[in-house]
Amino acid sequence: MFIREPIYSATQFPPGRPGGPLVFNAFGPLNGIQQELHWRLFDFCRVHQIVYKEIALVDAKLDSIGVESIKFTGDLEAFEEYQKSKLMCAVMDKDIENKRVVNFVDHMTVVGLWAIAEQFLGKVFRGYKSRIDNSPPESVQHPYRWDSFVNIFATIGIDLSACDKLKNADECRVLNNAIKHDPTVGNRLMSFHYFVQYQGKRLEEIPLEMQRYLNGVSDFLGSLIEYADQQLTNLGFKV
Repeated sequence: MFIREPIYSATQFPPGRPGGPLVFNAFGPLNGIQQELHWRLFDFCRVHQIVYKEIALVDAKLDSIGVESIKFTGDLEAFEEYQKSKLMCAVMDKDIENKRVVNFVDHMTVVGLWAIAEQFLGKVFRGYKSRIDNSPPESVQHPYRWDSFVNIFATIGIDLSACDKLKNADECRVLNNAIKHDPTVGNRLMSFHYFVQYQGKRLEEIPLEMQRYLNGVSDFLGSLIEYADQQLTNLGFKV
């Protein structure tokens, strides 16, 4: 049947297992934003886990039916043959439905991950700039497009390209745009190694490395917050 794994945040990731997100700690003025990100990702991953758990339960029931062992006698008039056919079709239909649901939740998770990234890019910039300018965070204006974020963070001495896992986070960003606007593997996605093998394919047909995208966004934002927090601390700002 269809087997994929749910995503896990830093504190949910199975102990001793490699490949999880890092844990970041900002102890200065931006500590509150770090904590908010922690719980946002924790809750966000739980939604993905709940859907996957439900799908796994249905898959287990389908596997227990054992349609692979069903044998047909070739008697098209026999009621037993009709029942076998209906059962096989029902299992196949449910299996296809499960695949559609998993694809859908993965796509929505990618979109949601980048929405979180954009939210916290804004939160970090507002938190940083409001400290520097001694103004309320809500009074700080910030952009919403990625290129503009790169430029505006550069004005306060923060290089987003130096943050951890930027490449994976950026892949999540580009994939998010493709899902929303043109769900096929085009030139922009082809610039990432994973998608080279899927040129021209519809995204619904492609398994996505969901944990890698979670790690990318989590580590990118975590390192950004930690870096900005340390920079404020070095300037003499305290919690």
